[in-house]
Amino acid sequence: MTATFRLLDAYVGWQPLDVTGLAGFTDPGGVTLARTGAATGGLDRQDLLPWFPDPRLAAAKRAGSWYLLSPAVLRHDACTGTWQPVRLVGDPADLPRAPVAIATGGHWLAVVDTDRVLLWSRDGDHLAAVIEVPGARLVAVARDGELVVSRAGSTDLWRYDRDGTPRGRVRSGAPGEVIGLRLDHDHTGWLLTEDTDGLHLSRGRLGHHPFEPATPADLAAALPASNLVATWEAGFCLRERGPDGDPAELCFSWAGAPLADRPQSPRWVTAGELTTEPIDSGLSRCRWHRVSLDADVPAGTMLAIAVTVTEDGDPGAAPDPRDWQRVPAGILDFLVDQPPGRHLRLRLALAGDGTATPVVRQVRLDFPRATSADLLPAAFGQEPAAEDFTERFLSLFDTSLSNVDRAIERHPALLDAAGVPDGVLTWLGGLIGQSFEAGWSPDVRRRLLLAAGDLYRRRGTPAALRTIVEIVTGVEPVLAELAAERNWVTVGGHSRLGTGRLFGRAAARVRLAGAGGVGGSPLGRAPLHGYGDPGGDPLAAHAYRFRLTLPPGSLAPGPAAALTRLVSRQAPAHTAGSVRVGGFGLVVGVRSTVGVDTAFVPLPAPLLGPAPGAGGRTQAARLGRSSVLRPGPRGPRIGAPVGAVVGVQTIAW
Repeated sequence: MTATFRLLDAYVGWQPLDVTGLAGFTDPGGVTLARTGAATGGLDRQDLLPWFPDPRLAAAKRAGSWYLLSPAVLRHDACTGTWQPVRLVGDPADLPRAPVAIATGGHWLAVVDTDRVLLWSRDGDHLAAVIEVPGARLVAVARDGELVVSRAGSTDLWRYDRDGTPRGRVRSGAPGEVIGLRLDHDHTGWLLTEDTDGLHLSRGRLGHHPFEPATPADLAAALPASNLVATWEAGFCLRERGPDGDPAELCFSWAGAPLADRPQSPRWVTAGELTTEPIDSGLSRCRWHRVSLDADVPAGTMLAIAVTVTEDGDPGAAPDPRDWQRVPAGILDFLVDQPPGRHLRLRLALAGDGTATPVVRQVRLDFPRATSADLLPAAFGQEPAAEDFTERFLSLFDTSLSNVDRAIERHPALLDAAGVPDGVLTWLGGLIGQSFEAGWSPDVRRRLLLAAGDLYRRRGTPAALRTIVEIVTGVEPVLAELAAERNWVTVGGHSRLGTGRLFGRAAARVRLAGAGGVGGSPLGRAPLHGYGDPGGDPLAAHAYRFRLTLPPGSLAPGPAAALTRLVSRQAPAHTAGSVRVGGFGLVVGVRSTVGVDTAFVPLPAPLLGPAPGAGGRTQAARLGRSSVLRPGPRGPRIGAPVGAVVGVQTIAW
């Protein structure tokens, strides 16, 4: 198959020959200007601030509260927004003299002072330990009070118990110098180090070394982010709720004084450029057609593109500056106006003010030139200048039509319930008349959409109803048609009043007939009124009714109401259904569902009469709970004599 385009992106590659000031060539998010103070493609210190704050800051146990070295220890109250001094208990000689770092963990507070580490419990109410650590720089505290300390000039760590007892040295093997240190709940250490290549993030269990490289995503999954959003030479900013309840940034100096605002420090370099290697079309004297970019150009930034076409594919052969076709800045789709050639070079120039950056996700190069002008008579192409104008003019319409054709080609993907985003599922269900309850998860909605064809074919059948309920609830229901539970008795001509008892619900009816089923019954002078034909009651009662039963605990009250609405929508119009969630008791009778709310266990065998006891003595046996006395050999009308003590649930027949 002949290729008709080339792509440049993170998946195919950018084929860079010369790069300055750009990053993100392996990031699907796109190529951007490089971060200030970071190597190409490296970590950004500002992005890691919520987990590795300045050593003078430490997040307190209470959400939104912080400790600050100013150099006195201050505590910030998120409710009042003020910084108050913390009273540290201890002898004057044991109080901080020149603190450089602070850390918290649980109710523990640690301060790195001159060649020593001070540890307090109960947020400063009790001095637990004073540990001599020459060259101490950073400290981290676990919830149980264990300390991990880093020293100047090394990425190794030293461990101490909460009473100051040394627990050994951990060789992390991380490059550079430690500028950030954290501990998570399972005593995993997180290190942020810096060397000439930029920042490095690593993690490892204490006592297990060396540490392994980690990503910001790993860090975010293990430790919650704080509300610290920015630091600079003069102060820092916290994101808190403002007076109106909306998030707002509050900025403070390193002395705890409020600041009006933070300066807009540049996060990206101001200029960068990419020049690709010669991109081979595979066609000699190829007429390159079109260049289109998938890119974002925010306000305050600029993106410029230039191309040149040559027959020579030598990367070392630099084209003449006059051979480049430059398009105006901001143009993301244009036609190539170059002589025919097999190879094309592309140059991207990105620029910004330092606070924002352009993003280039993909570049598409179309070749050879093919337009609707090829369908015109040859007379339109006799003059080269006229032919070129006609091709470029018709390309405007061809581009619009190709975008429509591409959307039509991708239309089946928009209807794929397994591939569309979660937000499209409700819209997709509306196309086929399928509504969703608010509490249904995206996974349930996808499964309903995927099964919609089969469910519509079998709609109104017990199998379809069971399937859709199982998709929504995750459990298999029991569907019972109540017509099968009809129980009726007929009192014939040989029955005598006084020897039997007829009872039932108030809505039940009884019919008294004479010999042969005809005539009346002389019951005094009381009139007998008839309401319809009782002979049809056995057929009409419970007709077109069904009950759906689920195991106990399978549904909460809210989902149970949603399930009832679902059943009413899926059931045939002439039927009436109900939903019942099994309880935890024992129900025996027509409403019990074996395996859902009924359990059958064997009963102990009862003993009647004398039974052997301890020491060879005999004793009378007592009937226990749920014992049954059946009729003896003298016949059922006489009954069985009860000579023993009957339990609370004994039935005598």
